[in-house]
Amino acid sequence: MARPVSDRTPAPLLLGGPAGTPPGGGALLGLRSLLQGTSKPKEPASCLTSRDTPSPVDPDTVEVLMTFEPDPADLALSSIPGHETFDPRRHRFSEEELKPQPIMKKARKIQVPEEQKDEKYWSRRYKNNEAAKRSRDARRLKENQISVRAAFLEKENALLRQEVVAVRQELSHYRAVLSRYQAQHGAL
Repeated sequence: MARPVSDRTPAPLLLGGPAGTPPGGGALLGLRSLLQGTSKPKEPASCLTSRDTPSPVDPDTVEVLMTFEPDPADLALSSIPGHETFDPRRHRFSEEELKPQPIMKKARKIQVPEEQKDEKYWSRRYKNNEAAKRSRDARRLKENQISVRAAFLEKENALLRQEVVAVRQELSHYRAVLSRYQAQHGAL
């Protein structure tokens, strides 16, 4: 279940009227006290002035409890040797890193005659081959990191979708409880 790390206690629930009406038209009640019948509902006007508005939740502080154990071989292919192991739970890619790269057309090869292949030529060929290898390795590393992160996000997304379904069911249950309460004791 996703909860802010810093907020482990349930906040009061702002209950609104029928669907489509703003939540300000309802009353602020502690959910436990409503269900246990230990508190009387406040008047809507006094409720709005004494309401303690919760602070916005930073999405980066929300902790989703799930098990995700990527294949160690995938992690090894996604990590730079000698550096910290790639963590798909924590790593964030920038917009620039995730932009599709254009497909470059290869330049036509120019054959160099054997008599022009001197020491300078072979030095430049060696440097170019090393640069091409580094470029391919960096691209492969980034692709591996993106695929491991995507697998983690897909699993997290499926878990969060299940949680949304459960929270919606819970919300409909509490709306039914509220409507029964209002039927017995009058409108809030």
